[in-house]
Amino acid sequence: MSFIESSLKVRRSIAKMTDTNSDDWFLCLKARFGLEIVYSAIKEVLGPGNVLTTPYTCITAINPIMAGGLEPQYIDIDPALLSTSDIPADRITAGTRAIVMQHTLGIIDNKNNLYNIAKRHNLVLIEDSAHCLLRMARGTDDLPLADISAHSFGVEKVLPNTKFGGAIYVNPKLKDKNPQLYDKICSYLITLKQPEAALSFRVRTYRFNNSIIQHLPRPLKNPIRNFAIKTKLLEPAVYDYEQEGRQASPRTTNEYVNNSILKALPGLKSNYDRRRANVKYYREHLQSKKFIPIPQSEDDEPLLAYPIVFENTTFANYAYDLLTNAGFFIRRWYMPLLYPGPKFYQLYYYKPEDCPIAESMSPRVLCLPTDLPASRIHQIVTLLTPVDKPVEKNSASVEKDKISPNA
Repeated sequence: MSFIESSLKVRRSIAKMTDTNSDDWFLCLKARFGLEIVYSAIKEVLGPGNVLTTPYTCITAINPIMAGGLEPQYIDIDPALLSTSDIPADRITAGTRAIVMQHTLGIIDNKNNLYNIAKRHNLVLIEDSAHCLLRMARGTDDLPLADISAHSFGVEKVLPNTKFGGAIYVNPKLKDKNPQLYDKICSYLITLKQPEAALSFRVRTYRFNNSIIQHLPRPLKNPIRNFAIKTKLLEPAVYDYEQEGRQASPRTTNEYVNNSILKALPGLKSNYDRRRANVKYYREHLQSKKFIPIPQSEDDEPLLAYPIVFENTTFANYAYDLLTNAGFFIRRWYMPLLYPGPKFYQLYYYKPEDCPIAESMSPRVLCLPTDLPASRIHQIVTLLTPVDKPVEKNSASVEKDKISPNA
């Protein structure tokens, strides 16, 4: 199957799975590449300005804003969603161009408040669905709400066997809202070039090379990985220069990536079924005064990971050590903020005082796996349920870390 044929088949497949039109989907090697194109078009059509987003995210979600010539500005998070759910009126100015609606770990806010704000102020609504592949915020008519929706097939996302690939949905309603912007985004996305030979090699050999590194003795892992990246044998999830506000030139997929996606897509339903069942089990069985499960609703979404926020960092660190020592891979998204953290936060226009809730919660959240067999999920719950209070050397500092779930 050729690149063109496989690209069309991917677009048709994801359109069918989302009840959308294949003409509205565009492929890219990484979701961040597609987003850079979107932000570049926004700047060209609407002029320089800012994008309202969250610091509780990956740095690769912010770099496209900057690479596109716009400035990120940060809104604090709702602790029940781990994402921005409202925007103070004074934060929307004449220079505001877009709002990012991030579904952190797959938690979709069904109140659609950001959509209403974007509509009221005629702003572009960018949906970050990187953690909830092919799931989108929808209106009462069941149609997608966002102007742009970004999805990822990349590393550490929903599908375990796809390591590369992104998909950008351009809502056809944007054509009525701003036809010039719609045409510019589509024309740029459709003309993305395929990866050059060296990048294609790293993409094709990623799983093999990464597997070798993972099986090395611990003292050798990081030196060998760094050497492989430096010599351009391995494509990392995040390059060093991506912690400095830069990213590589945008590229579309290639035939290898397309075929990997096509092979994995039939397993998405069972993948989500397992995650949904595990989320339900966590919600029903995790009860502790020492942490708060998020989300607290009874809507058992198929989350990428199930987040729990501890009342202080001491408990969080203790539980993390307990679970990792038992052999579980526990993510600490997003610690630090703008994960894995910029080399210089000033480059990213970030001011900690603007986001006190995100600052407080970041080191206290553990993200529990949702893709494991039920027996392993049961083991995690068993380990967490009787988490005893660890020795606290400085009770004053622990008390300072506490935050109300309704803050």
